[in-house]
Amino acid sequence: MAQIVGGITTSHIPAIGNAITNGLQEEPYWKPFFDGFPPVHEWLDKVQPDVAVIIYNDHGLNFFLDKMPTFAIGAAAEYPNADEGWGLKTLPPFPGDPDLSWEIIESLVADGFDMTTCQEMKVDHGFSVPMSLLWGHKGKIPVRAIPVEINTVQYPLPTPARCYHLGKALGKAIEASSSDARVVVVGTGGLSHQLDGERAGFINKKFDLM
Repeated sequence: MAQIVGGITTSHIPAIGNAITNGLQEEPYWKPFFDGFPPVHEWLDKVQPDVAVIIYNDHGLNFFLDKMPTFAIGAAAEYPNADEGWGLKTLPPFPGDPDLSWEIIESLVADGFDMTTCQEMKVDHGFSVPMSLLWGHKGKIPVRAIPVEINTVQYPLPTPARCYHLGKALGKAIEASSSDARVVVVGTGGLSHQLDGERAGFINKKFDLM
């Protein structure tokens, strides 16, 4: 069975991708953020995951308001990167793990989660920024990836309880699979941030911690 070696959470705002592309990691504005990642890199080098399951939200690249699944999962051999309008550098395709994906999908459906299964899927900054933060310094991404998308865009949204139970079912599916992969689970997104308008950039730290 596959082994979950740990979990990581991080922001995926497009500005991080631009900071990486433009080499701004040592700039005063960015340095406190990027200084948090060397220990993460050391931990990843220690646990040596084979697969990263990335839980994130699509930003209109695959799904738009006319077709918005609550939960979607990739089952592709690779995931091309595309920019959905932020001007980010396009990265090479990310390798997938179709065999493990299908085992996870079958387990999730058996547990009552009606997943939208994507045999072709493009990935945007919600996926590529975390991958760049965790493994971009290596030049070539050394893990296979399985993207899991959650609707955070259009109501009705899945409840926190439903997302929690999805996480439990996902963990069960990974550990019950026939794969011998070492898996790291990566969660990414934002809670209280607003993307546009008068409160753009405002962070409600108390709410986020709660």
